[in-house]
Amino acid sequence: MTAMKQASTLSALAAVSLVLAAGWPSDAAARSSLRGEDKECADTANAEAAIAACTRLYENRGLGRNNRAIALGNRGAAHKVMGRYDEAIADFTLAIELDPGNSQYYSQRGDARLRTNANSEAVDDYTVAIRQSPRLLWGYHGRGQAYLALGNGEAALADLNQAVRLKPEAFTLRVLRGRANNLVKNYEAAIVDLNDALENPKSSTLLPKERASVLTQRAYSRAKLDRAEEAQPDIDEALRLAPKAAFTVAVAGLVHEKQGRTSEARDAYSQALAIEPNLALAKLGQERIGSGSASSAAASGADEPDEPSEPVARAKPEPSSGADICAKYVPEIGRTVKIKCAD
Repeated sequence: MTAMKQASTLSALAAVSLVLAAGWPSDAAARSSLRGEDKECADTANAEAAIAACTRLYENRGLGRNNRAIALGNRGAAHKVMGRYDEAIADFTLAIELDPGNSQYYSQRGDARLRTNANSEAVDDYTVAIRQSPRLLWGYHGRGQAYLALGNGEAALADLNQAVRLKPEAFTLRVLRGRANNLVKNYEAAIVDLNDALENPKSSTLLPKERASVLTQRAYSRAKLDRAEEAQPDIDEALRLAPKAAFTVAVAGLVHEKQGRTSEARDAYSQALAIEPNLALAKLGQERIGSGSASSAAASGADEPDEPSEPVARAKPEPSSGADICAKYVPEIGRTVKIKCAD
């Protein structure tokens, strides 16, 4: 809750200043009531209370279009906290109708669409946001995720390169770019990004499954470069942290296969398919092992696909910064208001 409180406090300050600019009613009691609703809409840890307060502000047509859009943006963010992505998308759409020049609402809607796997629509939203704010880190970060989810490695890499230029120290961006580099078979570059991510102090806060995902990606890169002995410690640790992650188990099969341990590879691929029956990496690996010859599979054109370890739509964006005005956004919690960027 601390991160939510910090983000919403910043938002409250910005929202109050914008509402004041629109002019308060002359009655002191009415002013006090509006200020209370404004604070509850933008500065509360209770999402349901925020939704109710933001609804009252949105329905107050005396506040003007931009301030009512802010209320909708905040209400949409609260819906996201509750996992109500359809309601969030509806709110951001209404906010866009009221304030179509605000790139933040497009980015917010893009985030919500990512979480419903509407990845093509998310690309469209982030594209508009970038067109409006060409240095908007949020836009490049989000669109890179959407392209990864669509399997478009080249487009994802282009966006994530731009995002890293804007914020080179960002942990999540290094992980995502490592995945994009794997997707386009830039394995050496992927290893550099994943090394940087694992050396980042933020890596110490990863959940076990999250750390396993990063280690699996690096093991995959090394295995594809025929450096399976280097990949082994990574995949061993990843399996310890996430023994039921299908992609991790499949990469373990690839590492076994690269070292000539056919029986172990076959077992790993079978286990991965039992968890996720359509996992292409495990299917193709099983076909190679089943043929009795990896070289014959290579001759027929079969190869391991390059794919992320888990649906990219579930990844959480970091706070954005870039343009002079941007959204201070905390994953699943952020409020949509205009404030000065501050890292």
